[in-house]
Amino acid sequence: MARSALALFSVLALCLFAGPSAAQTPQAGKIIDEMILALGGQAFLDVDDIHTTGRFFQFKRGELASGDNFADYIKFPMAERVEFGREKNKEITVNNGKEGWKMVPKDKEAQEQLAAEIQEFQASFKTTFDYLTRFSLSNPQTTLQHIGSEIVDFNRADVIEIRDPLKNRIVLFIDRRTKLPIKMQVRRIDEKVVREERFGNWHKFQGIMTPLFVSRFTDGEKKMEIRLNTAVYNSGLPASLFTAPKK
Repeated sequence: MARSALALFSVLALCLFAGPSAAQTPQAGKIIDEMILALGGQAFLDVDDIHTTGRFFQFKRGELASGDNFADYIKFPMAERVEFGREKNKEITVNNGKEGWKMVPKDKEAQEQLAAEIQEFQASFKTTFDYLTRFSLSNPQTTLQHIGSEIVDFNRADVIEIRDPLKNRIVLFIDRRTKLPIKMQVRRIDEKVVREERFGNWHKFQGIMTPLFVSRFTDGEKKMEIRLNTAVYNSGLPASLFTAPKK
């Protein structure tokens, strides 16, 4: 797995960004480097798997519609298992590269996902903050530019526009004081909508800064809140978690 070996700010600047250009300015690189350091530096970049638990809440037309417990398992470069609900009443979705399955309580066996569902997972996963920061930023085809600053939640934030190798447009709003991201906006190359995630209640787990509160919006409309209870990194998640689920 290609990773940037980054321990100090000067090394970050050299490894993440080959050099300044019209679309990849030194100022943008410096701000991103500072963000990576604030997130945990080398410990953050070296993460291979993530296990989180908590509760999620869905919204419709701005009103709370439902909520439940969840457990999320991620194995890089592109595998994820999400479990909703409790014990025997769980809904499970598993994706592993070009394969995917889903299981609901009434099913006796996992069902294979449709090709369109797998493609959607891949496109979505590649624009997550975790994938962006650990993979896309170190790709020489990625470009970034500092496009100004804004006040977000009463904090001054630097605004960095990123074009990943697939030409998705990703905009990060990075707090000038803490150097942590406040929010991220994504407009994928295959979509017209703008998806947004807002991050809050940052805590450190195993040397890695983690937002315990994440809210998601589509074209400005609130769709979901995620509240984490636990976060564990590099626990050696078994490969069996990312195969077809069984009862």
